[in-house]
Amino acid sequence: MKPRASSLALAALLALVAVPVSAQDSETTLRKQSSTREAARFLLTPIGARTVGLAGAVTASRGDVEGVLWNPASVAAVERSSAYFHAANDFGTSTQVLGFLGRWSSVRLGLAFYHFDMGSIEARDAANQDLGTIDLDDGALILTAGYGLSADVDLGLNYKLLRLSSACSGECDTYDGSSVGHAFDLGVVADISAAPGLALGAVLRNLGPGIKFAGGSTSDPMPARLRVGASLDAKRAFFPDERRFGVVIQVDIQQTFSEFDDLEGYLGAEASLRGILYVRGGYAWTVAGRQGPALGIGLRYDRLLFDLGRAFDDFSGFDSDSPFQLTLAFRF
Repeated sequence: MKPRASSLALAALLALVAVPVSAQDSETTLRKQSSTREAARFLLTPIGARTVGLAGAVTASRGDVEGVLWNPASVAAVERSSAYFHAANDFGTSTQVLGFLGRWSSVRLGLAFYHFDMGSIEARDAANQDLGTIDLDDGALILTAGYGLSADVDLGLNYKLLRLSSACSGECDTYDGSSVGHAFDLGVVADISAAPGLALGAVLRNLGPGIKFAGGSTSDPMPARLRVGASLDAKRAFFPDERRFGVVIQVDIQQTFSEFDDLEGYLGAEASLRGILYVRGGYAWTVAGRQGPALGIGLRYDRLLFDLGRAFDDFSGFDSDSPFQLTLAFRF
């Protein structure tokens, strides 16, 4: 698979080879250029159809299986054990997440495999001669625990075992190699008893030591983020007797640990009909090319869950090559 030139994100990826790549260059250089001095930035990639449909405003969600990826405290209120699958095609990359979340009393335990395929780039030597193709492939094994501390407060923890790898087809075997890292997420979600329908959430994402790439002498830091959010269930707050319709409004704010000028905002809304049909929309304000609106739709029927989502940001506009987000889940 190769990223397509019509995408701005592809341009960023191909910037790796805008200057001819020498076979003597290290894997460290390749990964540093592609990750903007942070390792495992694929953990920040939008994934999960409901999350994308709400433009990323999900930190204060409760009972959401997608919390495995964004705030593990969200899974503590999941009512049934669930098997789920997320898939995304985003500006030339391909992402899949396959997982299971089990329910035992007030505890939820989950295991998920996250695969992120960045596609391929061409490697050339100092004389601009073709050396072959480099395939970039990342992944994570995610262990999740959610715990209902009380009727109003949920806690969550993720452990992520990360693998970053590259492989060359041709004469660029200098780039063959892989690196392993570790990261943690710590989250909380709480209903505010004094304000029915209002919930607050916070999560520390991707905490952990940096990753040292093959041939490198220093480590790149993890993409650590602090995210806080609020969720207002308008039906609970203003129309508690309403049974057919529901509206939830959510807002998130995110801050990078190592920066002080990159505050990002996310706003989303979800309307539902009889707990079966869901329509979503939102808008993201970011500093990384992800600013723009988002739309989504979802169905809940008996034990089945089906969601679609799409963002219309700088990387995936209306004329893009069909980026999509798909989530399927079966609840036992």
